[in-house]
Amino acid sequence: MKLSISTLGCPDWDFARVVREFAALKVDIEVRGIDGEMEAERIARFAPGRAEETKALLARHGLSLVGFGTSCRFHDPLQMEENVRAAERAIDVCARMGIPWIRVFGNDIPDPSRMAETAAAVCQGLKRACAYGASRGVGVNLEVHGDFNTRQALKLVADEMADVPGFGIVWDIEHSDKTCGDDFLPFYEVIRPLVRHVHVKDYLRGEGGAFTLCPVGQGDIPIRAILAKLRQDGYDGYFSFEWEKKWVPSLDEPEIAFPAFVNYMRAL
Repeated sequence: MKLSISTLGCPDWDFARVVREFAALKVDIEVRGIDGEMEAERIARFAPGRAEETKALLARHGLSLVGFGTSCRFHDPLQMEENVRAAERAIDVCARMGIPWIRVFGNDIPDPSRMAETAAAVCQGLKRACAYGASRGVGVNLEVHGDFNTRQALKLVADEMADVPGFGIVWDIEHSDKTCGDDFLPFYEVIRPLVRHVHVKDYLRGEGGAFTLCPVGQGDIPIRAILAKLRQDGYDGYFSFEWEKKWVPSLDEPEIAFPAFVNYMRAL
């Protein structure tokens, strides 16, 4: 089982500490912010003058950068050009650093009655990003996130994008659980051929639709069943811990949460 952890979970660690801690845990790095910077082209460690130094440091510690999480989202036609350009800039950095893919979002469906129209617009942005990525050897993965966390919305995207080179899906099992709960199989069948990366996290379901993030294995998401199904179907990508410490500072510190994730996963 290949494990990685998103740097979203350790926003106060500098890159040197990320390398030390991840190497000690024997997990690879999913990039979502480095040294406080979220935009790929602004990360000093990835700049042209330091790229080779950074790659050599990673190689010495036996670490890989498995993906880069952008904030690009393609649902708004008025912001499409800006987001496509941002995706292209991130792709350029990933090509330099040997990072195999970027993560993007749908993200919103402002009017559910126009879901198909919004999905079609999102697919146009995805196709443009994928075409550029293909020219640079970098894939583009849409995350299950926002309003694109239902079978209906994702089927529209999957049908349109199924044969587009370099396209894939990041299955965030928290976001899908909010719409399908324990009955994840119908949802999974929609995205199954396109799953390239899996975000693992857990939460407790509360009254009135409330959700409280918690350590992996201590909540209500059927993690064991999901992972068993993926492995049964031959999924060979990463299971990546996305501990949202940057957005939820009250969560456990990474020194506690990261080893707990690794121990849980390796015991499965």
